[in-house]
Amino acid sequence: MDGNVFDEVAVRADPLQRGLISHCYRMLGSVTEAIQVADSASSHEVATRECLHRGGARLLPTDLAPASGDPEGELSRRSEVLWLEPIPDTLADDHLIDLQLIAALQRLPAHERAAVILHDVEGWPVPRITDLLGQVDIRQARSHFRPAPGHQLDQPELLGRYARAFEEYDVPAIVELFGDDAIWEMPPFTSWFRGARNIGRLISTHCPAKGPGDQILVPVKANRQPAFAVYMRDPTDNIHRAFQIQVLTLTAAGIIHAVAFFDLSLFPTFQLPDLLAGLPPNPYDGAPRPHIERLHPHD
Repeated sequence: MDGNVFDEVAVRADPLQRGLISHCYRMLGSVTEAIQVADSASSHEVATRECLHRGGARLLPTDLAPASGDPEGELSRRSEVLWLEPIPDTLADDHLIDLQLIAALQRLPAHERAAVILHDVEGWPVPRITDLLGQVDIRQARSHFRPAPGHQLDQPELLGRYARAFEEYDVPAIVELFGDDAIWEMPPFTSWFRGARNIGRLISTHCPAKGPGDQILVPVKANRQPAFAVYMRDPTDNIHRAFQIQVLTLTAAGIIHAVAFFDLSLFPTFQLPDLLAGLPPNPYDGAPRPHIERLHPHD
């Protein structure tokens, strides 16, 4: 493996390698860096040391500023920030991988983060952790680990409505799917928004889509959560190009959190193309869309 170029089939077939990538991802908050470290590390000890020598914590916009009250206003953008990244389910194990849990881990100092991960996920005894990290108060570290409340639900009908609403650019239908206190954030923009109505105002004002057919949503899975790769129609040639990857948090109240990642380098990591070719000028003209089925990731 090298950067974002990796043998996905080999990783899926090797739970040890997948576990090492997941460990590095929990440490770093970056799937790109996690792949790089796991490719050269021979053990969790080596990987942990390398992760501790890497850059600072990965953040989400909600870590940097209060919610914006002006969805129609100019959006603030900071490309120099180390932003949190999602991880494809095909590279992730099943432990402590939810996006909001990863974000909460990133808020811990690096050695506390490592101690919590090694103790609570990898099952290391305290003496072994002390040998690697030095003295760390794991109980105190765990007390600082405060992930957002709520749990993930599988709601395929809601996700179908969500995809249709975006593809039809039906903003009122989109708003209906979000909870009253839902959050929408989109690194590298630092502006983030709370509440279904504000989310609708944001999409109406800033989304480059103009009408039905401008967006195509391809279902993917990230962080063991529902997600979509969004392709936006380029009006100059009518081709849908990679636009963003959205990761959703669902509860019985609906969608309570959406993170839209604008980093297009994530598309190869999710085994997705940069553009969708072969579409009719308007995919809502009744023509079949076999390419969507072809682009579904393997379960």
